[in-house]
Amino acid sequence: MQLIRRIACAISGGVDSAVSALLLKQKGHNVVGIYMINWDHQDEEDSSCPRTKDQADAEEVCRTLGIELHIVNFVREYWNSVFVNMLENYKRGRTVVPDIDCNRYIKFDLLHKFAFDKLGVDAVATGHFARIKQQDPQDKIRLLAGRDPLRDQTYFLASLTQDQLRRSIFPVGDLLKTEVKQIAKEAGLLTVAEKKESVGICFVGKKKVFDNFLAKYIDPVENGRFVDEFCNELPGCSHSGIHNFTLGKRLRCVRTQKMDMRLTSCDGFYVSRIDPLTQTIHLCNGSHHPSLFATKFAVMSPHWISGDGKSQTEKLISEGNAANLEFRLQRNTPTIKCKLSQHPSNDEMLVVEPRRPIRAAADGQTCVFYFGDECLGCAEITGVVETLHEKSRSSLS
Repeated sequence: MQLIRRIACAISGGVDSAVSALLLKQKGHNVVGIYMINWDHQDEEDSSCPRTKDQADAEEVCRTLGIELHIVNFVREYWNSVFVNMLENYKRGRTVVPDIDCNRYIKFDLLHKFAFDKLGVDAVATGHFARIKQQDPQDKIRLLAGRDPLRDQTYFLASLTQDQLRRSIFPVGDLLKTEVKQIAKEAGLLTVAEKKESVGICFVGKKKVFDNFLAKYIDPVENGRFVDEFCNELPGCSHSGIHNFTLGKRLRCVRTQKMDMRLTSCDGFYVSRIDPLTQTIHLCNGSHHPSLFATKFAVMSPHWISGDGKSQTEKLISEGNAANLEFRLQRNTPTIKCKLSQHPSNDEMLVVEPRRPIRAAADGQTCVFYFGDECLGCAEITGVVETLHEKSRSSLS
C-alpha cells in the first residue's frame, strides 16, 4: 500500500464508494474518480436509481473531496457482455446474477483498463465490502469476506482473477456499514450518507414489475404448460414464458384461459422444476415440499481465485470434504457446509452435496465456495442431481 501513489476510485453516487475515495485521500494518495454509465436510461424515467441522479451525486462527492471525476460510457459493452447473456439465460428458464458478470467483464476489466491506460494509476479502488490478503509479494492473493457479515460482497467478486485482485483495493472492507455512514456524515457527505440504497437491478425501477421489464425484451410463448407434482397437466391453464419463473417462486393462483376462473392452493403453488424444451412449469404444493430441496446438485467449470484450476478442484475433493468447505447461493444467506465429488459422466462438472438439503438450487445460479472467511471461487449450477423428494422415495423402495 505504501508504494501506491495514484489511485482511481469507482464513484457510483453511493456512500460506500464515496467513503472509499475519502479514506484513500486521507492517507495521502492522489485519488481520481471514475463514474461508469452502463445503461441507457432514456426510456426509464421512473427508475428508482436514474443515471442523472447517481451521476449528480458522484459529481457532488468529487467536488466535496476535491478530486477530479472522469465519466466513461460502457453501455454497449454492458449490453453485449452482461445484459444479452442475462436475457438468453432467462429465455432458457435459468436464474443468473448479472452483478457477477458486471464485475468480471466491466468494473474489474474495462474500468481497470481505462484507469491504467488513460489515467496512469497504480491501482483501482471500489466500495465493495471485501478484503484482500497477501503475506508476501510472491504469494497468491486471497479474497476474504468483509468485516461486516451483513454487508459482505465477496459473493459478487468470486469470479475475479489473481490479476484483477492484484490491481484492486477495497478501502471499506474492514468497516461496518454503520461506520461508513458515520464517516460520510462527519466529512459532510450528507447526500450520499442519507441516500436510500438501490436493491436488485436498478435500471428496472421500483415501479416496474421485473416480469414486465423482461417482456420488453423477450417475446412471449403461447400456451406454456403447468403440471402438478404428479406430472398431470393443469387443465385450461397456461403461461406466456418460462422467463417469468424461477425455482421456488410462489404462485398464489394459476389463471385459466377463462379469466374469471382460477385454480388455487391453500398452501400456495411453488415452482419445483422448469423444462425449457417444452416450456413446462412443474408445480408443487407448499413452500416446504421436498421436491423444492436439493440433496445434490451439479455445477459446471469451477473458477478458483487461486488460479490453480484442476489441481485446486482435486485438492478440494480429496481434502475439502473433511474440512470446513462451505458454499452459498445468494449473497445474504448463511454459508452451508458441503462436500464435493467429480461428476460421474462429465469431467467438467462437480457434484455438490450440502450438509443439509438446500432450497431452490436453480439452474444458472452461482454457487460460491468458502473456507472460513476466505472466498475460494465459484461455479454455475447446471441442474439438481437429487431432490429430497427423490431421496425419500428411493429409500422406501
